[in-house]
Amino acid sequence: MVLRPIVKEVDTGIYVVAGTPFLYISPSRTLLMADLHLGFEEAASRGLIYSLRGGSGYGGIFIPRIQLKRVLQYLDQVSQVITIDKIVINGDLKHAFDRLLRQEREEVGELVKRIRDIGVKEVEVVRGNHDNFIKPVLKKLGVEFVDSIEVMVNNKKVLLVHGHEYVDTSGKDIVIIGHEHPSFRCFGAYRFPVFMKIPLETGGILIIMPATGPYHPGINASINREEYLSPIVRRHAILENASLITWLNLGSAEPITGQLLESIPTRGILDVDRFLLKNMEIAVLEFKDIEIAHVLCTPG
Repeated sequence: MVLRPIVKEVDTGIYVVAGTPFLYISPSRTLLMADLHLGFEEAASRGLIYSLRGGSGYGGIFIPRIQLKRVLQYLDQVSQVITIDKIVINGDLKHAFDRLLRQEREEVGELVKRIRDIGVKEVEVVRGNHDNFIKPVLKKLGVEFVDSIEVMVNNKKVLLVHGHEYVDTSGKDIVIIGHEHPSFRCFGAYRFPVFMKIPLETGGILIIMPATGPYHPGINASINREEYLSPIVRRHAILENASLITWLNLGSAEPITGQLLESIPTRGILDVDRFLLKNMEIAVLEFKDIEIAHVLCTPG
């Protein structure tokens, strides 16, 4: 398999899909993704560049249309090695705040069609702060549009919410959000998307998913609450104890169905799992806290 437990010490039933920004809830065969920002390229060409901390307009910037292409590549890759009965998009399916762009409408339709073509019947979108004016499109496509999802997974209360608004996290074992687009800078030049796994003062853990859209690296993971956007993080996250999970593509290998090659715990500071996915070797790394990640990723 290509599934790496989000928490190794406890069977949560929730996994990182190696080599992707996706999570997988095993008991319900649900694939989670967040922050696709479809339509970003048209927004940029119109000068509608929205930052994570607000919106503003600039002169048109023409960039390659790769957001949807990347999502579809991930989907094709993952659907060949795991069974998917349901897909949940945890907010910011589209990009423009103040309108519905033609590219957004067309690409949302194309994405839903591809999802159904690979045999997934159920699709649900959790509302994000960018998901304005999309509800009629989703309704026509037969896609549920909700504010949040609460499920029981392996006897644990799990809340899925985008994270741009405050919600009560007390009584929840696991809260999964997007919104922050977390990443981590390594060796000065490389910026890697990361999953953040953070204890909450209200109990339970918070999981922040990386953005699926490649044009959106987002915040640089730190222990300073004020650098984050989500009121959940700013109020309740114990960032000193947060761990970071990322992945590296190690290059081609002998073609094989997805499987775990080896798991290497490194003295409590770094955990490495190596996977083979078809003809690609992938390493999934967990830094045990943010400060350790800074030390290991700082040259000299």
